[in-house]
Amino acid sequence: MKTMSKWLLSLIIITFSISIATGTDKDDPVARAMSDELKRSMDELIIEGMPPPYFIGYLINEDSTISIESHYGSITRSESTRQRELSIDLRVGDAHLDNTNFYASWQDVWNYRKELIEEDSYDALRHHIWYYTDKAYKKALEVLAGKKAYLQANPTKDDIPDFASVEPFIEFSELPQLAVNISFWEKQVQAASDVFKDYPVIQNWHVSYTGKIRTYWYVNSEGSQHRVGKIYHILDVSATIQAEDGERLTGFRQYLTSGDEKPLSGEALLQDIGELAADLEAMAKAASIDEYVGPILFTEQAAAQFISHLFVEQLSLPRKPLVANSWMSQYMPTGKLAGRVNRRVFPDFVNITDEPQRVKWEGKQLAGYQTIDNEGVPSQNITLVENGRLLTLPMKRQPTKKISNSNGHGKVLPNQMTIPGITNLIVSSSKPVKDKKMITKLRRLCKDYDSEYGLLIKQFDESVYSNRYRTIEETDESEILLPRPTIVYKVFADDGRIEPVRGLMFDEVSIRNLRDIVAMGKDTKAYNLTQPTIFSQFRYAASIITPSILVEEMELKQGMFQEPMPITANPMFIK
Repeated sequence: MKTMSKWLLSLIIITFSISIATGTDKDDPVARAMSDELKRSMDELIIEGMPPPYFIGYLINEDSTISIESHYGSITRSESTRQRELSIDLRVGDAHLDNTNFYASWQDVWNYRKELIEEDSYDALRHHIWYYTDKAYKKALEVLAGKKAYLQANPTKDDIPDFASVEPFIEFSELPQLAVNISFWEKQVQAASDVFKDYPVIQNWHVSYTGKIRTYWYVNSEGSQHRVGKIYHILDVSATIQAEDGERLTGFRQYLTSGDEKPLSGEALLQDIGELAADLEAMAKAASIDEYVGPILFTEQAAAQFISHLFVEQLSLPRKPLVANSWMSQYMPTGKLAGRVNRRVFPDFVNITDEPQRVKWEGKQLAGYQTIDNEGVPSQNITLVENGRLLTLPMKRQPTKKISNSNGHGKVLPNQMTIPGITNLIVSSSKPVKDKKMITKLRRLCKDYDSEYGLLIKQFDESVYSNRYRTIEETDESEILLPRPTIVYKVFADDGRIEPVRGLMFDEVSIRNLRDIVAMGKDTKAYNLTQPTIFSQFRYAASIITPSILVEEMELKQGMFQEPMPITANPMFIK
């Protein structure tokens, strides 16, 4: 990884872009090196007495990134980096039984992508690809032998192939250029950080801007090949506060855009961050409660998070991995919805589609847009839920008992594990309810339950932000499908007034709660976000388009995350 000094950045970053020819693979040294080494490997890679590879797929991803960070109003980082990595999908055996989906040790799970040189040197790239392919082949033979031994001792009931066939597909697109005004974004980041200086109760905060070109090169032994690039801009803002009893509350804003659309800036940005700080301050001053059972209205960011965690995450890993040690299974859980295809999982007024090739929603560019997935398969629009019934799943090239083909939703993670994922997920209702009537429905449900108030949740905690500020580790390791809510209000049944509240976490959450949805609003909005995966440190860019969501009944319990309070005051606010 290379880092350029700040003074050099100020000169070149306005036209910062990937320096690579457009056109076909013959014009591209990266693509040529991949194709030529792939052909040689398929022709010559064999150990006497051992099976040769029946399939090889190479994926190179390159991130060219501009990063700016601020702490306490000072710019602490402003740099450009470039990183290029290789993932290898090498299979021995045959499509019915090969070396994949079997994990004998942590080394099999944490098999990270291989770092490549950043220069477009054909010879050097071929050398790296050759070296890593040789190691991958030897490892594949070892894993296949272990898998066969495991299956002999632990026969499976279902005889499902390991790999689905697809038609070869070729796509070479022109790569985008990233133009960033460094001076402008340094000022925006610093101004955003300065907002928190008006809130002495805020203990810590972090603001960062990232501009990124992500480029993928892909080639496989079936004849598929692609080169695609995409631009992302991410402005991340997070802050943390403690209530008097030590409960830590962390809030965030993530402004994720793609293409030529830039994140929120100027006065609108400062106003939104001010609202975040004010919400946190109100939460810290709020009274805590020990438990709650009743209706909940999820609005704004919380509506997208509700769908992200309770629906999307539960679609992942639809086929259970084979593990040599049973304790490893808990770290690679299959989605709780994966086995419910053709069953009702939502009320009959809910419909959900995933539309990878949709570029915009009401003028907003969608972060999940893609034409082809990481396995070289064209990405298809799919109807996941129709009239409440789960019809299919996002699929990679690994078949399941009910779904035999890929629909172009495979995503390769940094540990070279391929998972199915969403792109642009659109949640809709055939019976949408006006915004004000959603509150009315919430209050009516409270009266039906003889409850004084219901809950309105605007944001959940996200560990990617809150872990930054924790000084002690959380000891509760129980499986919780929804994070604790951080921006929460009581809505009183009698007069509709609202009042902040804190101290709760979800209890007894299950996918059954999806069927307890009683209404969805007309306030549909697109949220670009980084979607969590089964590995908490790995996320991918996606879009969730959803209205507010009213659930008839959920249970919450006392769930404060308490830490010792600072002994002395923050010196920044000492007058």
